[in-house]
Amino acid sequence: MPTVLALFPLLFVGLTGLALAQPTTSVPRIEVAAELKRLSAEFGFAMRGVERTEGMTARAGDGPLADRLRLLLEDCDHVIVQRPDGGIERVIILGEKGVYVPPPATSNGSKPASSDIIVLVTQRQGSSHLVTLGLEGLGSSPPIQETMLLDTGAERVVLPASLISGLGLTPETLTAQTVQTANGLVDALIGRIPAVWVGPKRVEDVEVAFIDDQRLGGTALAGMSLLGRFQMTIDDAKNQLTLVPR
Repeated sequence: MPTVLALFPLLFVGLTGLALAQPTTSVPRIEVAAELKRLSAEFGFAMRGVERTEGMTARAGDGPLADRLRLLLEDCDHVIVQRPDGGIERVIILGEKGVYVPPPATSNGSKPASSDIIVLVTQRQGSSHLVTLGLEGLGSSPPIQETMLLDTGAERVVLPASLISGLGLTPETLTAQTVQTANGLVDALIGRIPAVWVGPKRVEDVEVAFIDDQRLGGTALAGMSLLGRFQMTIDDAKNQLTLVPR
């Protein structure tokens, strides 16, 4: 079965304040999932993660489709992908915006040692978060610094194919595979890199997928082959990512 990855060829993300003629409390609220499905059928854009909005309600809006979507998804981390002609190609819902909670206890009930807790400053891309990580390749070269979108929907770390040689790899050492993405089936090269540096911590032997730069749209993804090794908390107000090794 094809592996599901997320691609972001052209990102149009974030929230824009809308001028409303009446107080927010008087604006009707609608079911987010049902409205997304209705808009998708009407305007022909693809969706991923709509199941994460089940049970949520949001303010109804009008005007341009992008503005309506941003208002509808104001309580979610999301990405809106825009076509070159200005239309909406797809909408990716990463999940409900979380409220910061302290790092959880370890499996034996004890608090994690402070030296195990990693706190990274994130960059904002609309309502989504990006972090800069170090990619360690074969050989003695220093890690390559790469800014990556946090994407718990991606099974692997996803990198542009232009990084293959810089990480000391060759296409012949990787496994060709067709993968299912939000933009259809694409060719990828699957392999492993020696480590990813997450702040001061070296995370060894990380599976990655390399995809043509243009298909990837210049946005690398930090997927679950890396994030799955941590318990993760995002502080949306402080733009911080807290990671505790599992």
